[in-house]
Amino acid sequence: MRVLLILFCVIPFLSLCQQRVTGQVVDKETGEGLIGAHVYLLKDWRNGTIAGVDGSFSLEVDPTTPDSVIVSFVGFREVVVGLSESMIIEMEPQEISGDIVVITTQRPIAEEFKYMKINKIDIYTNPAAKADPILAVNSLPAATTTDESANISLRGSSPIETGIFLNNVPIHDAVRYSQLNGIGTFSIFNTAIIKDVVVFPGNPPLEFGNTTSGIISLTTDDGILDGNANSVVVSLASIGITRDQKISENQSLKLFSNWQPSAAIKAVNETSLESIKSFESGDLGLYWYGSTANMNWKVLNYSVLEGYEFNFEHASFNGVFDQKKKRSFLVSSLERQVAGGTLSLNNGLSTSDGDYKYSNAKFNVVQRDFFGGLNYLKATPKVSFKTGLSYDLRKSEVEGNFHEFPYALGPTHPTTALNESAKSRTLESFAYLKYAASDKLTIGSGLRKNVPIGDQRNYLSRQLNFAFTSKSWLITAGAGKYFKNGLRENSGEVVTSKSDQYSLDVKYEKEAVQATFSLFRKDSEVDSSGYSANGAELFVDYRFSPKLRIASSFTWLDASANDNSSYQYDLSYFVRGNLTYSPGGLWTIEGILVAREGLPFSPVEGATYHMGIDAFEPIYSEKELRLPNYSSIGVAISKMMPLSEKVNVIFFASVNNIFDTKNLREYNYNFDYSMQSESLYSQRTSYFGAVISF
Repeated sequence: MRVLLILFCVIPFLSLCQQRVTGQVVDKETGEGLIGAHVYLLKDWRNGTIAGVDGSFSLEVDPTTPDSVIVSFVGFREVVVGLSESMIIEMEPQEISGDIVVITTQRPIAEEFKYMKINKIDIYTNPAAKADPILAVNSLPAATTTDESANISLRGSSPIETGIFLNNVPIHDAVRYSQLNGIGTFSIFNTAIIKDVVVFPGNPPLEFGNTTSGIISLTTDDGILDGNANSVVVSLASIGITRDQKISENQSLKLFSNWQPSAAIKAVNETSLESIKSFESGDLGLYWYGSTANMNWKVLNYSVLEGYEFNFEHASFNGVFDQKKKRSFLVSSLERQVAGGTLSLNNGLSTSDGDYKYSNAKFNVVQRDFFGGLNYLKATPKVSFKTGLSYDLRKSEVEGNFHEFPYALGPTHPTTALNESAKSRTLESFAYLKYAASDKLTIGSGLRKNVPIGDQRNYLSRQLNFAFTSKSWLITAGAGKYFKNGLRENSGEVVTSKSDQYSLDVKYEKEAVQATFSLFRKDSEVDSSGYSANGAELFVDYRFSPKLRIASSFTWLDASANDNSSYQYDLSYFVRGNLTYSPGGLWTIEGILVAREGLPFSPVEGATYHMGIDAFEPIYSEKELRLPNYSSIGVAISKMMPLSEKVNVIFFASVNNIFDTKNLREYNYNFDYSMQSESLYSQRTSYFGAVISF
């Protein structure tokens, strides 16, 4: 089932060039390098990079086409500089006074302690991301997602512990075509409006609340175009259009819509997608943003209708599972300069209405979420302080008939009517202090306290972070205790979690090499189930030449449940690799490898027959085994064709699991559990299409 959505997105592309230019981005007043500055080509924004620890960067360009680079960094004036082989780009601090237009949203105060920052260019040029911002996170070494889904596990934690925020507003239902367990393999976010993604895989900064694993913080675009722009995507499973409309000198509007039908992709991949009967979705989004002399605003409204039919196989039932869902999001952010600092108001409202039916079961799940947050930030070169208050309200209503026994799902088996509602309310206040002890050492500390509502537990989250920078090195360390209250997606059940965490991340970056080594430990509890995880990560990115680049990562995770049962994320190895070859002529060839240890499972050793309901109940062995190891190799090819100064066409094609490796997901059984069959992960699947920008 999950193979479908891996193919939905456009395969990323690279704008290939023949010559390398290098440079450094520095503060004009101090001469210090500006780490994290965005550098990209004026005529092709997809070709860009982020400045390294000393502000240095390098780009590949076409020497036959004159161009300039745009350089941006929060708190500094954006500059446009003509290309040369070696550049020193000086940026002036941006004063927040008078008639200057400011359209930048607050960065996380704890951004110095982040694991990684991914910008729009990174998302589009990462083959494993499939042009999706959440799947881009899933390609990081810190991601331990084992089910080919957009439900991100970070360093051995369950996806329900991961906090996903859009403009500082939590997004709880962030995947498309999700099952009852919430699993879906494509996120709800459209990369066309995303500026960057900041990732904290552990020790989530306490300026964000109600999370116990890690943070994925997405920020939307805030740059006003000189004119208008359009893009169209046509592929096997998607037809989409985006319109960027400049309203005035200080405000802009984006409109985007997509339609995803199933007929074409099923026709091309008849065998690999035979378990999927049909799918279809349509969405529409509107994003408005702008600023005045001392105020910024961002408003996003997004709605999606989706339907999905797939073959549901169980020992007691083999038939069609039919699900339909309507969802809508409204996210707003308002910032204003007051009293020498920044006051921000962030609000979110989302609704979800899902209908599900299979066999003789039919039910409806409705969820309503509201979030309100008020923050104040005061920053100086030495000390930054942020404090605020947030309220997170989640409601769910479940109504319909469900099967009484999990092993009896046939059309003649008994069902029971259910009409239940659940509510989770979380009111928290926080304070976070960051101190620049020197030009190399930064220290951060935060507290977040809830105001107990009803029978909610009384808790205090706390953390301490360190960041040390020296030439090509960046070392971050953190420790903390965290709490969360919420609801499980789609099922609407109340869930609570808590976690103690420790982490150390060491990064090295110089010229053609980037490397990261991490150690971490977690002791966590979700509801009444506890687990512990110790892990290590190694990531290396090396550019052999302007045409050849390789990146690979290795993750080791020693995790176990407190009741000594098997734990899904106990993995002796998790390997990812990416090989990029640029032969010239604006061609790109990408190779992608994913391999990991097989997951633990308990085999069925027998069954008990229940005469009253005419069904067999499985008996599981106390001896735990592992499924065969998982491995998959994919390839992607893209070609960029500039038709004019304003029109570009990118053709792309890919084959997922090119060797058609039979990766075992789980075992299915016949009615009395005397025979078993295999349920597989993604099989070999082809995909192609084009992106037209004008």
